[in-house]
Amino acid sequence: MEPWLYLPPFPWRDAITALDPGVLERLEEIRFRVDVPVILYTDSSWMPLCQQGVPVISGAGDIQRILSILVDHSLYARMEELRKGYITLPGGHRVGVAGRAVWQDGRIVTQTEITGLNIRYAHDISGIAAPLVERLRQGGVRGNSWLIAAPPRAGKTTLLRDLVRWFSHGGWRVVVVDERCEIAGTNGGNRGFDLGNHADVLQGWSKPEGIITAIRTLGPDVIVVDELGGDEDLAALLQARHAGVEVIGTLHARDATAELNPRLEQLWESQLFDAVVFLGRNPGPGSVTAIWNANGLGIRVKRA
Repeated sequence: MEPWLYLPPFPWRDAITALDPGVLERLEEIRFRVDVPVILYTDSSWMPLCQQGVPVISGAGDIQRILSILVDHSLYARMEELRKGYITLPGGHRVGVAGRAVWQDGRIVTQTEITGLNIRYAHDISGIAAPLVERLRQGGVRGNSWLIAAPPRAGKTTLLRDLVRWFSHGGWRVVVVDERCEIAGTNGGNRGFDLGNHADVLQGWSKPEGIITAIRTLGPDVIVVDELGGDEDLAALLQARHAGVEVIGTLHARDATAELNPRLEQLWESQLFDAVVFLGRNPGPGSVTAIWNANGLGIRVKRA
């Protein structure tokens, strides 16, 4: 049985483990919402979670109990994550939390009155990085600093994890700044995913602090980060590039239309990256839809 099947408590666990193996293999999310059926989302469809043919419904008390069990009854210790709207579980699985924001001194400090949980299951797929690397090389991309841009649920983190593995297996010294603890799936100091023999993981570090620390102390050839955000992230990545370190990161983006995503255009024009790889969900997560190539081949935008 897959380890993630043990995460929800009974009776929901019974209903999940009774699912057809084909559904389990394609399962991406389980969403618990107050007083409505629990919904299963696969890569291409959705369905209610049923027990003996009857949809399973969770009340407010059920959702609080499920959340408590998922965090091993240590919710107070996870307040910083909860403030950001998620809880990371062993193995890189992530629980999105929907509730009422509690404000203090102008900032959100936690959530109460939890009304929804979204358990997103981390999939580890080996062998998807190599074809992308070959395609980039054939397209004239010689550098190894790449940005992976895609909408949610398009396989960004899964591809990023396999790129870490590809570089590490090739002898590159890789440092993963794993702010949300999803890439390595670390639990109690042990990795949930194989990242090869040449990868180090900075778990729970903010991206700017982790990037600078990696440069100063770990001597990386490549630094890998997930979900790039504000200007501090950009400044740290620029410092890495100036230090001769390759950088690979991800960004939320609907498609390759730069004018609809100023952050994407800013990152491209910063000349941080040798290529931008766009992913889509059709025909399946991780499908490459377009590539911007700094060498002028393929689709690109004008740089400042």
